[in-house]
Amino acid sequence: MTPSDPFPSIRFRGQLRPSQVQVRDVAQQQLSRGERQLHIVAPPGSGKTVVGLYLWAEMIKRPALVLSPNSAIQSQWAARTDLFETDRPMSMLVSTSPDEPKLLTSLTYQAVTLPRRGDDGLDHAAMSLWEDRLISKGQAQDPAEAKVWIRDLKKHNRDYYDERLSAYRKSVRDEAGLAGESFEMLHQSCLRTWQRLREEGVGMLILDECHHLVGHWGRVLSDAMQYLDDPIVVGLTATPPDGDGKIPADFERYQEFLGPIDHDVPVPAVVRDGFLAPYQDLVYFVRPSEAELRFVAQADDHLEEILQEVTNKPADNGDEVSVAEVAPVEEPEGDETEGDELKLHHVGGTEAVYKDEDNPFADLISEVEAEQGTPPEPKPQTEVAVVDEAPRVKALVPWLLQMLETRRHATSTFKTWSSFHRRDPDFADAARVFLQTRNVELPAEVPPVVLEVPIEEVPQIPVIIPVLDRYVRHGLRRSANAEDRALAERVISGLRMLGVQITETGCQACASPVGRVLAYSSEKAKALVPILMAEMAALGDAIRAVVVTDFEKTSATISEVEHLLSSEAGGAIAAFRVLVSDPRLDELDPILVTGSSVLVDDDLSEKFEAAAKEWLSNAGYDATLTFAAEVGFHVVSGSGRDWCPRVYVEMITDLFQRGLTKCLVGTRGLLGEGWDANKINVLIDLTTVTTSMTVRQLRGRSFRLDPQVPEKLADNWDVVCLAPEFSKGLDDYARFIKKHQNIFGVTDDSVIEKGVGHVHPALTDLRPELLEGSVRDLNRDMLARVTLRRETRDLWQIGTPYEGTPNHTLEMRIKGSSREAGGFPPFAGTKEPWSSESLVQAIGEAIARTMVDLKLIKSPPDVVAKSRAGGYVRVLLEDASDGDSRLFVTALHEALGPLNRPRYIIPRKLKFVRTNWLSRMLPKMLGQYFEKSEDKTVMVHAVPNALAKNKETVEVYQRYWNHYVSPGFPVFALRGEGEDLMREALKKGMSPEGDFHEKEIFR
Repeated sequence: MTPSDPFPSIRFRGQLRPSQVQVRDVAQQQLSRGERQLHIVAPPGSGKTVVGLYLWAEMIKRPALVLSPNSAIQSQWAARTDLFETDRPMSMLVSTSPDEPKLLTSLTYQAVTLPRRGDDGLDHAAMSLWEDRLISKGQAQDPAEAKVWIRDLKKHNRDYYDERLSAYRKSVRDEAGLAGESFEMLHQSCLRTWQRLREEGVGMLILDECHHLVGHWGRVLSDAMQYLDDPIVVGLTATPPDGDGKIPADFERYQEFLGPIDHDVPVPAVVRDGFLAPYQDLVYFVRPSEAELRFVAQADDHLEEILQEVTNKPADNGDEVSVAEVAPVEEPEGDETEGDELKLHHVGGTEAVYKDEDNPFADLISEVEAEQGTPPEPKPQTEVAVVDEAPRVKALVPWLLQMLETRRHATSTFKTWSSFHRRDPDFADAARVFLQTRNVELPAEVPPVVLEVPIEEVPQIPVIIPVLDRYVRHGLRRSANAEDRALAERVISGLRMLGVQITETGCQACASPVGRVLAYSSEKAKALVPILMAEMAALGDAIRAVVVTDFEKTSATISEVEHLLSSEAGGAIAAFRVLVSDPRLDELDPILVTGSSVLVDDDLSEKFEAAAKEWLSNAGYDATLTFAAEVGFHVVSGSGRDWCPRVYVEMITDLFQRGLTKCLVGTRGLLGEGWDANKINVLIDLTTVTTSMTVRQLRGRSFRLDPQVPEKLADNWDVVCLAPEFSKGLDDYARFIKKHQNIFGVTDDSVIEKGVGHVHPALTDLRPELLEGSVRDLNRDMLARVTLRRETRDLWQIGTPYEGTPNHTLEMRIKGSSREAGGFPPFAGTKEPWSSESLVQAIGEAIARTMVDLKLIKSPPDVVAKSRAGGYVRVLLEDASDGDSRLFVTALHEALGPLNRPRYIIPRKLKFVRTNWLSRMLPKMLGQYFEKSEDKTVMVHAVPNALAKNKETVEVYQRYWNHYVSPGFPVFALRGEGEDLMREALKKGMSPEGDFHEKEIFR
């Protein structure tokens, strides 16, 4: 076809799914605006191939080149054209040959990006680079000497010579690609293919699995755009990449080449359409082993040492800053806290788990720094050779007070508190909380932070790190005094041990030995026992479980923790040993499969050998198996030309599908992207990955429909190691939070929620609420959900439309007050006390109707309050717009949250009934007429800011409050009697308390 030929009539014979219609509509809008890039994210099974072909045939209508990462996907594109009809044979329009492009040409990325190998130009550049490197590294004095060295290497060690020359060729190609010259570095066969595609008039480029384009493929295709005269680019992927570990120039090129994501088809949309299996996300919590816990505890001691040094340091002009100048933290009676009034308030530390043992953190800092290339801290000397007489920076607490009072940040001073807070809200908030948790009075003009959790429950690390970071960068490091600068380096070194790196411009996470211990805790593998026992009881012989780890063995174990973590810790082999050593799980006949090993349960060995021989024979593969016995399992080895990971993974997957084994253990490298087994109904994720791309790839393994089990529901498990009483004891939980950051799931009140809250309402982005006393309850709840597969399927509402538009909600757990015990809503005929759900519903109604009267929102949508697990209530405006629901949620949070200097407050009363001797003597039906009742104020609530603009708006709110919630008059609370009333309410515990989470949900 030439560019001047008319595009033939091609029509889709089927009907697009709802999620595909959304993609089509987005594409239509983009194309109508003249956009030439479409970047679509959609999960496996959502029909990306059909969407791409539809855009080509019915919307863009130009000759197209489809590129895929392998030949299997390449063939799928050609095969799917059978869903389209045209007035000529489709075989005349579609090609999979680079030598004969047609209207739709489907090729692999490799077919058009193969670099040239060893021509004179490339080899000359590689040799020049090699010579330059030898000279720069001091291995040769000049080019002549370098040439002699290379020639000698070629003569005496040809294998190494070829290896190094290949590496320098790649370096040349990479440098050319980064410079935008990769097209010139292509193999001649590729250049001829591009010429034929250009002659065919290709005006559309469909890039399947486009996340692979951060690198060489992306460099070539980016350069090819000009050669093809700027075609329309459609990028399709289920797993968009992020920049972690990528060359920045490559990632920037990827973003520029494909543009921002135009549409992301969420997994729930495809589940609702019925084309992916529904699922539930579950988590099981474990505690570190005793030895691991002792190690974790040292982080608190280490942090305490840092804080002691910065809070008790000498001040400027040689004066000591007395810790007695600030109010001390109250310590329990009997504690001996010699000279540490400002010590970090925590329940962890060595005193929690150590007695008379050595400190395992003692010599770690120098080892970590040596590994990271940082010189170890010099040992203390008895004499200081040079004494810097410059004034010292104040100790941490007085320095913080000075910064807050003067509103000074780095080299700038701000006139108002609000401008100071806007400049650096993290520091402004953290500094105030740091001081408040130590009972230090804030400067007069600095407002306190209103804490929605008890002060002793405030997590320390998120508060302390911004404080120490600014103290180091804005104070100690800029000091003219050498001792201050040395202290800065000690703080930096100490924080590095805790997983925090202070750089020139801020702080960032870095590797932490404590985080490593929690991530690869030996207790995690033991969690397989209760999880799989529950799944076996629920599923019986239908169970198909997969356990995925990062490595076969934990090859990345670092020296600091090798006394705690064996070479197998956190790896596939450790998990496999748990399975084969437990007689109950042994019934699963587990198999381990990695890139280098196949291990088979000893009970299964004989059956496996027979089945494997039959499979290999039927597939025409040449391989001979041998078995070596170990305790509980056999090691399978193979010989023959065909024995390789590709073959044995395919074989074991087929045997798993048939049920010969009911549990596979492997690594994400093999059981991640590209691996499919639609029988999986239990996925246990023991990996530590958190990048969105890898997490999506891994979770996508369990979503496949199983035609033989139409009622399939998959359970996706995470295992998290916790020690919440220690400062670093939530590191693994933080990893869990990040992993779920972009995962959608169904909740127990049948809405779709993104983030960890869909697993359980007690799980928040900060820390698990109610965790310390409820780990067993949470685990028990998770295991119980295994039996609720049918109920969970119903929550997904399969077959109903998925709108995908967010609705803002408030989720809360209200803390009850003893003042309310025995009270009833103060309305005639009320027989039931408030429940959390009915109270929230009533206050929500008052707010919503006030907003309608004030024309802040449209005609009143229904206020819906639903109970969730753990005593939580979720409330929302049904069918409200994004703006309306956001405004409502903010107002409801203000009304139900603690008093935070509101303009107006309003009381909430309850009716209390008092009996007397006569009412008690008479039958209940008669006695109630002699009872006396009175209304008492039990709580004082804020009037939401949006409804407290002036006296008139407050009066509207009062009317609805009196109707739905309680009689009472609003009072201006910023001065006079109203301010006294609010202060009294706070003093008597009449300010609302609870756990509150503003969230987005999808219906």
